Amino acid sequence: MGHPGRSFGAAFAALTLLCAAPLLGACAANSYAGIPFAAGAAAPELQGLAMRAQAGDKQAQLELGIRYEEGRGVPVDLRRAERLYRMAASDSGGTMYVYSPPVGQNGRGQVVPINSGPRQIGLAEARRRLENLVHD
Repeated sequence: MGHPGRSFGAAFAALTLLCAAPLLGACAANSYAGIPFAAGAAAPELQGLAMRAQAGDKQAQLELGIRYEEGRGVPVDLRRAERLYRMAASDSGGTMYVYSPPVGQNGRGQVVPINSGPRQIGLAEARRRLENLVHD
């Protein structure tokens, strides 16, 4: 049986890595919004735009949404355009909270604040396009 402090430390480290992995892009997908990231599978400019959008770049989300709405370099897909506009229009970043379950028999769970980067205000152009898309 190991030292109680070590098991807690190892569990906390594992939890920290598990919670931080999505923030660091460690669990990145091989495509985003239908655009594959494999070399040569799509235009490099489009792949770069999709990677930026996946990382939370609101301007890239807006541009990708416009491309799907207008069929520029991708097939027209109004559902994808709407989802991308919603992400670009929403506020994001700042502090988020993650629940850390209890460790050990007598442990207590806790809510841990994690800084997910600078606060980004949603784009007005994305809100306008979303409204026009939904009402058409």
